[in-house]
Amino acid sequence: MRNILRFIKLNHFLLLFLIIESFSIYLLISENKFQEYQIIQYTNEYTSKIHNFTNNISHYINLKETNDHLSKENAKLYSILNTQNLNNNYSEDNIKHSYIAAKVIRSSINKRNNYITLNKGRKDGVEKGMGVITQNGIIGIIYSVSENYSIVISFLHRESAIGIKIKRNNHNGILRWQGFNYRQGNISNLPNHILIKKGDSIVTNSHSIIFPESIPIGEITNFEKKETGYYDVNVKLFEDFNNLYFVYIVNRNKSKEQELLEIQIDDK
Repeated sequence: MRNILRFIKLNHFLLLFLIIESFSIYLLISENKFQEYQIIQYTNEYTSKIHNFTNNISHYINLKETNDHLSKENAKLYSILNTQNLNNNYSEDNIKHSYIAAKVIRSSINKRNNYITLNKGRKDGVEKGMGVITQNGIIGIIYSVSENYSIVISFLHRESAIGIKIKRNNHNGILRWQGFNYRQGNISNLPNHILIKKGDSIVTNSHSIIFPESIPIGEITNFEKKETGYYDVNVKLFEDFNNLYFVYIVNRNKSKEQELLEIQIDDK
């Protein structure tokens, strides 16, 4: 203890400098999105390799269970692809979406802004802006890509917003995370003249160029009318973000064509 105090006394100027410098860097990154993106982009490749290595060790112990789960997931992926065929005629031109299976090697749920690291990157065809889903719902959007890895902005993020509809009556809204319960989302822009009820299923709507339509997301658990003329709706998410392992990265094959066409309208 005496040696520690002596070390602090002899080096207190240096220690104070390091503390202030670290705090300054933290403020710079947290308050500036450009610097935050550059730091994530720079460190992504190296930190992801470490997490991937430790993740592989932990999952090797349960190899049989992992293989069984993977085979089931592949079967579901095959089913998803089949449902996208037009008139049951398989051709690449008829496929609206293609999917890249990926493994989660790092994720968080207890921060205000949560991210997920996947083991697929640029060499696998992953691009910034692609959607990420599971059979249970929406996971997030690709934020940063390196050669072998990618970072996902989780739905559990203050800037995430998903276009949804009530499956029973097709009324549209926006689903957001309020920053507390990782199994719960909130809708605040549904007009209160709409008839809704507990148990109503929430799915993705057709407005997004990132996610396919009608992906199950959750169900309404409770709601109340506000004086603003809108509902405040709580939605229980089907996906458990604390138990993610396999996900699908969505490539909407014709999204760029749609986006370019809509930009022409917006510019007028």
